[in-house]
Amino acid sequence: MNLRNFFKGNPRTVKAKKNIAASFCLKGIDAVVYLLLVPVTLDYLNPYEYGIWLTLNSVLMWINTFDIGLGNGLRNKLATAIAQNNKKLGKIYVSTTFLMLIILMGSVIVIGSILQPFINWYDILNTSPDRVRSLDSIVYLAFLIFCLNFIFKIIGNIYLAMQLPAVNNAMVVTGHLLSLIVIFILTKTTQGSLLWVALTYSASPLLVYLIAYPITFWETYPFLRPSLKDFKRIYLKDLFNIGVQFFILQLSGIILFALANLLISHMFGPEKVTPYSVAYRYFSLLPMVMTLILAPLWSATTDAYAKGDEIWIKQTIHTIKKILGVAAIFIIVMIVLAPWVYQIWIGGEVHISEPLSCIMGIYVFILISSLAFSSILNGIGKLRLQTLNTVIMALLFIPVCYYLGKHYEIIGIVAGMCIVNSSGLILNYLQVNKLINHTAKGIWAQ
Repeated sequence: MNLRNFFKGNPRTVKAKKNIAASFCLKGIDAVVYLLLVPVTLDYLNPYEYGIWLTLNSVLMWINTFDIGLGNGLRNKLATAIAQNNKKLGKIYVSTTFLMLIILMGSVIVIGSILQPFINWYDILNTSPDRVRSLDSIVYLAFLIFCLNFIFKIIGNIYLAMQLPAVNNAMVVTGHLLSLIVIFILTKTTQGSLLWVALTYSASPLLVYLIAYPITFWETYPFLRPSLKDFKRIYLKDLFNIGVQFFILQLSGIILFALANLLISHMFGPEKVTPYSVAYRYFSLLPMVMTLILAPLWSATTDAYAKGDEIWIKQTIHTIKKILGVAAIFIIVMIVLAPWVYQIWIGGEVHISEPLSCIMGIYVFILISSLAFSSILNGIGKLRLQTLNTVIMALLFIPVCYYLGKHYEIIGIVAGMCIVNSSGLILNYLQVNKLINHTAKGIWAQ
C-alpha cells in the first residue's frame, strides 16, 4: 500500500488514520510494558500477593464510575462544540466538568474515609493477616491516590474529544512505563511489598497527568483552561443527560468486567486470581489493538453525526465488520500458541490450562465485537438500549457466574462472563444495522 495514498481522503478519516497509526506505535510499546509488568511484579511478589493486588486493582476501578459519566459526557459535548467552532462553550464544558469532578471525588474520599474502619478486606478477599500485613491501610492509600488520579485524567477525555487519542495513549503508556521502571528498581533494592506495588501502580499515572495539566491548558489548548468563573451549573444538565447513561454503562460494565477477580478470590482464594489474570492479559492484547482503532472513531462519529455525514458512518461500520473477521482468526492463532507463549513469558511459576485459554479467547472476541458496535452507538449518543441491557446483565452476572463457578471453577466463571456479555454483542449489532438502514423505531432509535 502506498503510504501517501493511505493518508489521503476525507479529512476526518485522515485524522483518524494518523491517530490510529501513532497509537499503534505507542500501544506496541505499551503491550511490551504490559507483558513485562507481569513477570517483573511476580518476581517482586509471590503469586498469592500478586493475586491480592490484581483483585484490589479491579475493585479500585470502581472509582471510575463515580464521575456519573461526566468524562464521556464531556468527550461527546466538547467534540460537538469544537465541530461547531464554539470555543467558549467548550471552555464552559471543561470548567464545569472539572470542578464538578473535584466536588464528587472529594465527597467520595470523605465517604470512603468514614466507611474505611468498618470494611474488613481480609474477609472480602478470603485471606488472613498472617499472609498480608496492613491490608486495610494499603487499600485506603491506593483508594486516595486513585481518586486524585480520576480528577486529572479528564485531560485524556479532552484529547479524545479533539480526535487525538494518540496523545491520551501516550500518557497512558508513560504511566505504565514508569510503573515498570519503579517496580524493577524495587526488585533490586527492597524485599517484596504489596504496599509499594499498590503505591507504584496508582501513583505513576497520577504523576503523568499532573505534568500534562500545565502543558495542556497553558500551551496546547489555553482556550479550554478550566476556571471557576466558567463553571455554569446550567450546563450540567447537558453533561448529565448523556453522562448519566454513560455512568450506568460504566457501573454495569465494571461489574461485568472487573468483578471476576473479586469473585474468584472470594470463592477459591487470591492465588487462583493469578492464572485467570495472566490468561486475560495475554488475550487482552487484542482488545488493546481494537481500542486503538475504536478510540478515534468514537469522536469522529460524533463529529460526522453532528454534520449529518451518514455516508462516512456507514463506511466506518463496514470497515469494523471486516476488522472483526480478522480478529476472529487472530484469536484462534493465539489459542493454539498459548502454551508456548506462557512458557516463554512467565515460565512454569503459574499454570494456565488449555480450556481456560480457549474460553478466555471466546470471551475476548465477544467483548471486542460488542465494544466495536457500541463505540458507534456511543459516538452518536444512542445509549438507551445499551444501558437497559447492561443493567440486566450486571444483575445476572453474580448468580450466573457463581453457579457455574461452583461446578466448573474458574472456567465456569469465564463461561458465565461469555453468556452475560453475548446479549450486548447481539443487541449492539442489531441496533447499529437498524440505525444505518433507517428502520430503528422505539427503543432501537434511542
